[in-house]
Amino acid sequence: MTLVTPLIICGGSGTRLWPVSRKQSPKQFQKMDGSASETFFQSAVKRHCGDGYDTPIIVSSSMHSDILAQQLSEIDQDAQIIYEPMGRNTGPAVLAAAIRLYQQDTEALMVVVPADHIIEGDLNSTIMGMIEPAKAGHIITFGIKPRYAETGFGYITDGGPIIKFPGLHQVERFVEKPPRRKARLLVESDLAYWASGISMFSARTIIAEYTKYDPNTVTAVKLAVTEGEFRNNGLLLNEEHFSRATSDSTESMVFEKSHHIALAPLDVQWSDVGSWTAMYGISKANHQGNVLQGDVIAVESTNSMVRSTSRLVTLVGVSDIIVVDTPDALLVTKIGQCQSVKRVAEFLKAEHRVEVEKHVAQPAPVEEPVSTRISQIIKTDAIDMISVEIQPGESMELDAYEKRDILVVSGAVVVSEKGVKTHLDEGHRMDLINESPIVLANNSKIVAIVVLTACLNHADDKVPQPIPLYA
Repeated sequence: MTLVTPLIICGGSGTRLWPVSRKQSPKQFQKMDGSASETFFQSAVKRHCGDGYDTPIIVSSSMHSDILAQQLSEIDQDAQIIYEPMGRNTGPAVLAAAIRLYQQDTEALMVVVPADHIIEGDLNSTIMGMIEPAKAGHIITFGIKPRYAETGFGYITDGGPIIKFPGLHQVERFVEKPPRRKARLLVESDLAYWASGISMFSARTIIAEYTKYDPNTVTAVKLAVTEGEFRNNGLLLNEEHFSRATSDSTESMVFEKSHHIALAPLDVQWSDVGSWTAMYGISKANHQGNVLQGDVIAVESTNSMVRSTSRLVTLVGVSDIIVVDTPDALLVTKIGQCQSVKRVAEFLKAEHRVEVEKHVAQPAPVEEPVSTRISQIIKTDAIDMISVEIQPGESMELDAYEKRDILVVSGAVVVSEKGVKTHLDEGHRMDLINESPIVLANNSKIVAIVVLTACLNHADDKVPQPIPLYA
């Protein structure tokens, strides 16, 4: 049985999904739908496992070795990992994986899948149906029937069926991110497909095509593979050689030039989730049109998305907005304008702000030693009543009042007034009429709780004495 090896590309920083996505923890490693969901990467790995698939190869940055290991462990999945010493776009990444796979199996087939897309539907049946064309030397790119005129996607136009392989079509041309009018014409032609970023071929074929169009890159990447070193359960490509590879996409380097290119339409729901507007569009909204993730309250608000990771966020009387709250950064934008979030990330990078690189850990608040805890019970023009907790070995000083009543609710305290100390146990009270400050001390080993009542407009000339409350 011929097995297909999934190649999962984990490059990119996902700047359009800032502030959740950062360079050191990019979009593919983030949860798709709140804290209980899988990450984009985990979903991609699980989508391409089981019958017909071999152990996946993952290409990622060396800085993500720890998070890769953690997320693979969470879904109990093995993988071959190739670490890039620097980003060189998808072209060299795919080529490195193909060379590594060819070293293991000269007849190997591979399917390239992005790590950060959402796909719903029967994708695998179409992929498995393309095994024979891939073995015959075709480079198959999978297309999605467009639902609207999107200017942020590439398009593939249908050049007619390939009779020998049912379901496979010739490629007439590629159109890279067209302007809106051209995108609309492509959609209306009914012959255009969105480029899904998914492709399939044999390792032998893709290496041969790269050799034809960019032999210097093939030489550089082969040396990067053979002279790489194994670390962190993966192969770290040789930096010196890999840096000489042309930094470009597989589509530009091979697909748009090759005579072996072919198109296989996919009948699935697909989104590259390239913005917060797209994230809102694929998320399940409530009856008010709101997508609320985390500790969020929405009042008289509609058609909005709020994602909170650390604290309560509230909306009141707004619509068509997106709020993304993280411990170190807050984003507020309008639905439909989220493509410009990338400009914020670019500005942060230009300003050398750490928030574009990673999530900044917030220092835990430094708590002062707690000696007292005061709670207001009642306060009027005539009465001020408070409850006070005094920790063992601690004390507190009271401001002078014309009259104050002290009741010990639990524990014991020592009242110091002008050098005179009076011990009060639980259930005892004491009237204080002196205007000088008074110190309450807890010399015991348990918390003392007292209730203090200040009578603001009343004088009492009685001599203060300890009085048992329950006597």
